[in-house]
Amino acid sequence: MEALAALASAFFFAVGQIWVRIGLQYGPPLSAVALSNAATALWVWLTLVPFVSFDGASPAGIYLYMFLGVLSPLGSQALLFASTLQVGISRASPIRNTAPLVASLLSVVFLGEQWTTALAIGTVLIILGGTLLGMRDSGDPRQFKRSYLILPLLAAFLGGVSSPLRKFGFSLVPSFPLATCALMAGGMLALLAYLAVTGKYKELIMSRETILWFGLSGFASGVGMTLNLWALEVGTVVIVAPLIAATPLFTVILSALFLRSYEKVTTKIALGAAAICLGGIILVAFRS
Repeated sequence: MEALAALASAFFFAVGQIWVRIGLQYGPPLSAVALSNAATALWVWLTLVPFVSFDGASPAGIYLYMFLGVLSPLGSQALLFASTLQVGISRASPIRNTAPLVASLLSVVFLGEQWTTALAIGTVLIILGGTLLGMRDSGDPRQFKRSYLILPLLAAFLGGVSSPLRKFGFSLVPSFPLATCALMAGGMLALLAYLAVTGKYKELIMSRETILWFGLSGFASGVGMTLNLWALEVGTVVIVAPLIAATPLFTVILSALFLRSYEKVTTKIALGAAAICLGGIILVAFRS
């Protein structure tokens, strides 16, 4: 049952990314980040607050998760949305999903984990996939600057750095619902502070289209996060985490079905996404 929930979570994350791509024709990435995060926070708080438990939780752990919420999902999501507009969701999403590689490398360097054969194979697959995604295809009408690929790479880095810290944080906050609510609280507070201090709130586009598509994206991400937490509570990480790495495959499939007027999913993109997805699954499933 946890495997089905994990796959459903990956699907909803992909749906959220597709809706963001549609919404970006009506508003900038800043509007996408603000509205989608608000919708995600609303969903998370409404569904998880009743199950929050402070038993065994320390204030330091709660503050840690609030800080991690600034890094990811807020920071990594902002970079993903910006890169979606520049290089396309079918490229940005798989590259963002290299976060397990970053997390694994940090574990090897700082936690003393062994560099296994599976880790080496996963690394090669991810590098190959990233190379394919970065290559222009003669049949692809979208032209982009390769320098923009740094945006999803930075998103992956933030996501990867957050994973080992979250692992440590669970020893301070044993409640998954509390940890997730703290994550969203930290991200939303940082977002509101940024908008207020910089005056960027004046640039937000609050139209029917932006509220619809970015709001739907946020709710989809919230559903995905809730399913992910439920799967982790009833199942094991070695089963759930690799299945979440299937998000790019769903993204590419949905892009081919629904985003034909925005971008073209070429053979190189499909192969690159498949390679990165397989590499991510291997890294997480066989990292030890």
